[in-house]
Amino acid sequence: MLKYVQFLSVLFIAACIAACGGSSTTTTAAPIYDSPTALAPENTHTGGSVQETPLVLSNTVSTLAGSPEISVLTDGIGTAARFNRPTDITTDGTNFYVADYANYAIRKVSKSGEVTTLQCTDADTGIATGFNLPFSLAVKADGSQLYVVDAGSNTIRIIDIDTVNNTNKITIIGSTTGLAGSVDSAVKTDVRFNRPTGITTDGDNLYIADSGNSTIRRIDLKNNYAVSTLAGTSGTVGSTDGDPKVALFNMPQRITTDGTSLYVTDFNNRTIRKVDILTGAVSTIAGKSGPLETATDGIGSEARFYQPNGITTDGTFLYVTDSYLNTIRRIDKVSPYNVTTISIPDDSLHTPLGITTDGVSLFVADTYTVIRDPKTMLDTYTYSNSIIKID
Repeated sequence: MLKYVQFLSVLFIAACIAACGGSSTTTTAAPIYDSPTALAPENTHTGGSVQETPLVLSNTVSTLAGSPEISVLTDGIGTAARFNRPTDITTDGTNFYVADYANYAIRKVSKSGEVTTLQCTDADTGIATGFNLPFSLAVKADGSQLYVVDAGSNTIRIIDIDTVNNTNKITIIGSTTGLAGSVDSAVKTDVRFNRPTGITTDGDNLYIADSGNSTIRRIDLKNNYAVSTLAGTSGTVGSTDGDPKVALFNMPQRITTDGTSLYVTDFNNRTIRKVDILTGAVSTIAGKSGPLETATDGIGSEARFYQPNGITTDGTFLYVTDSYLNTIRRIDKVSPYNVTTISIPDDSLHTPLGITTDGVSLFVADTYTVIRDPKTMLDTYTYSNSIIKID
């Protein structure tokens, strides 16, 4: 049975972000198009996923942590822990970090399923600080820094992880008052984002899917967090491939990297886009922009996605959460970009959003599904609020 998930683009992308902290005031400036002068050193753990060998899955589904019910924030082990709309997950190879969206929190999850809540302080003031609708995460390969898209405040937050003193100092990039916009700058408080939703790292840079601007932004971690535009044009949506100043996106959602290219779920285009890190050149590798269609496996543009959302890679394949259809799609990372659907038991997933891999299994931030009765037009909700493991 097709599950019509009505809330995803409205609730997570627009309504809640606008209503719960992000300002409607926008500031724009001419973009600074810039790309790295060299690729970051090769690393088998890039962008918050382990990329050593291709996954060999038996498609067995289990719950690592969380319980299918609405809940307040509760730490604990396995199903004793509680989340409230987890939207993303990343890993440093030892631990997982989860964006607990509606709990306004970042949760740490061990491989055994033990869940704790990250406590953080502002790096400038030393005062304890929290989050405003954290939506997406990436982590440095050595686990020393965690990167957060704080969607409700239109900011990117860099957390220096302190496992000894648990101070976890946060550096904030973007408006101190949540102002939205599109401004590139080397001064972190002058930068403006507009409903950012995705983040990844190659170790030297952060790459942001700036959904409200329909652009891909870059943060130079080695140059005082200077922010520039890698590809796309703020305020203009489309599906054009090519040069970074010509290429267009339509609500890019999530982003991952293998250290050479970026891979982007272009949500409203229902496509998977590839961005060359050094040149910013954009190409479409899977799916086709157009009216909503039933999801179809196939080669490249023959494939169809309904609403692609989360994305990760094991270095050989890309894995995409097709959230509206509660499925995981797998894409060959090289041409001809064959798209297949991972076969898992029905009702295993309920609006899967973020996804990552530890090199052995897939881990999915699973939220809830809205099912609309076509006769009564009434909605019912199936909650997950869990971290799902696929072996």
